[in-house]
Amino acid sequence: MRQIAIYGKGGIGKSTTTQNTVAAIAEMGKKVMIVGCDPKADSTRLILHSKAQATVMDMARDKGTVEDLELKDVLMTGFSGIKCSESGKFS
Repeated sequence: MRQIAIYGKGGIGKSTTTQNTVAAIAEMGKKVMIVGCDPKADSTRLILHSKAQATVMDMARDKGTVEDLELKDVLMTGFSGIKCSESGKFS
């Protein structure tokens, strides 16, 4: 397994870079997963062809605890089989 981390200050194109990178890797036939850490869920929007994905932290607040969540609740599949999850922000 290989991992790539993309980080930096806001507004520099991290989400766009991430989505284009994983799309290219998935198109090469590799299994890919994005774990976004943005409360706005920008890292997965284009891959999922949708609005922001609900974050793990938001779902945990709604259900009571993280332990009450199941994988199917927090992991979505988008473009070219890319798995997506957004951790969100703890507040």
